[in-house]
Amino acid sequence: MARTNSTLSEKVYTEIYEDIVNQRLICGQKLTLKGLSERYQASYTPIREALSRLSECGLVSYYSNCGVKVIDFSDSDIQDIFRFVGELDAMAIKLSERALVQKAMIFELQDIVEKGNRTLQQGDLLEWKEYSQDFHKIFYQYAQSKCLSEASERLRPKVELLSIMYYKDIDLAVINDGHNAIFEKVEKRDYDTAAELMRTHLQYDMVYAVKAFRKYKEMISEGI
Repeated sequence: MARTNSTLSEKVYTEIYEDIVNQRLICGQKLTLKGLSERYQASYTPIREALSRLSECGLVSYYSNCGVKVIDFSDSDIQDIFRFVGELDAMAIKLSERALVQKAMIFELQDIVEKGNRTLQQGDLLEWKEYSQDFHKIFYQYAQSKCLSEASERLRPKVELLSIMYYKDIDLAVINDGHNAIFEKVEKRDYDTAAELMRTHLQYDMVYAVKAFRKYKEMISEGI
């Protein structure tokens, strides 16, 4: 029975997660156990477990006077998130320089970049998004720092939510070109420049995210 509940909790968690990052549950929206139970056809126990996990990754917040709400952002929140992630990603690049298997990392990174280029050319944006995420994650894998990885993982859901918003409004080739430029420096073992390029890459993402979220809030307020 415990295993069944765990499986159901995982299913509910995944469904709510996807609905939040794809804005089917809007930022700032109040959530109730009754409403979620009806929406996801699940009892209160797996709903509570899913909400607890979503709170840990920052996609929902508990408030004493109004229960649970989907995360909302100010401009400064978004700026802080992307600046910090940029520093984390840059640090991961620098630490991966010490990896004993740099050739393996470069081989994997090249594969990710090439697949990202190909899927973008084919117009497969969902698949490209996966390779884009893999591009950032691989540096943490080879940095081999548990603390760094944990800090990054806590912020990734917020970054994914915001990224999906601006993916709709910009030329994704600009982001993809950034990945290629970083890879070229890593391939040449120029990790300092690669790290600086990563910071710049996330700074551009920050600007895109702020603009996209402002537009999103305007549309919500106008009932679009």
